Amino acid sequence: MAAVVLVATAGVTTFALTRGSDPAPPEPAASPVTVPVTTAQALAPTETVTSSAVPLPVTEADLRRQVTGDSAVAESIVGRWVPQLSSKSLGLVVGGVTYDYPAIMTDFRRLHDRFPDAIMVNSGDFTNFSRHEFWVTLEPAAFRTAEEANAWCDEQNFAREDCHASRLMHTGGPAGNSKPR
Repeated sequence: MAAVVLVATAGVTTFALTRGSDPAPPEPAASPVTVPVTTAQALAPTETVTSSAVPLPVTEADLRRQVTGDSAVAESIVGRWVPQLSSKSLGLVVGGVTYDYPAIMTDFRRLHDRFPDAIMVNSGDFTNFSRHEFWVTLEPAAFRTAEEANAWCDEQNFAREDCHASRLMHTGGPAGNSKPR
């Protein structure tokens, strides 16, 4: 049921407020927001204005929140071979892009758009990575062998340098836990 609320601020402005027993979930911050605009004279919608919310700058805390949100999935694939889709760190230059926090998150989101199950981990949380403080994007499709994970990369048409088999571990080291294509 919709109710019309009138607000007086330097003239009369109205807006629609939707109420119901099951409110719709909030829109994501970066989604366009549609706002019905009503004139005081006609009390009927005359125009719909759409504006995109401006995303806040991405910080290290945002990447850590992503890693925390993905940690249960990451733990479920420890010891299994999975496709590693990306690995980026601050200051890394790839293809003319110098990676900072926003660029790392953009890289992750681009891959997540293509592979909705993709997760982010921090290399410092696992012993299989030779370097720490890399933000790593993984496809959590678990395979029995590195060859099967690499075959998945081939099937998705990744360039050889952009996807390879990786095995998350909490013990041991990098030896034997990564296999390039």
